[in-house]
Amino acid sequence: MGKCVFCDIDSEKTIYRNDAFHAKFDAFPVSPGHALVVPNRHVVSIAEFTEEEWALLKPAILGTIKAIEETNFSDFYGSFIHTADEKTAKFGSSMLKHAAINKKPDGYNIGVNIGEAAGQTIEHINLHIIPRYLGEEATGGLRQVVPDYADYLD
Repeated sequence: MGKCVFCDIDSEKTIYRNDAFHAKFDAFPVSPGHALVVPNRHVVSIAEFTEEEWALLKPAILGTIKAIEETNFSDFYGSFIHTADEKTAKFGSSMLKHAAINKKPDGYNIGVNIGEAAGQTIEHINLHIIPRYLGEEATGGLRQVVPDYADYLD
């Protein structure tokens, strides 16, 4: 196994940390404030979590949401685009143009990709906390991963 990007905990980029988890903003955000909660220990699936990790996951999620809600994203993504590589700078630039850049989130999608078939691209489990803003199309929420089945209300 090569170097795991999530095992290198960069304290300057960490927005939350406890004994089992750390959180940071996603380098490829889908909305302003998109963050990742990552186990400090290298594990591929949530099935590998210890009882202590399960107990510390809730405070990690809540602490990350608090950090999201306290962040000025115009400032964050403004500095982000100057320190990131070209690919991640592109995502930061798109966040600066997002209609909700200066708003507090109105809701959240929280999810995890377990296994290649579910879209897991790094073999170190991470939980996505994706802020959502009123006015975005969100019908079906996480069901949007299969768009043909997302709208179940009709």
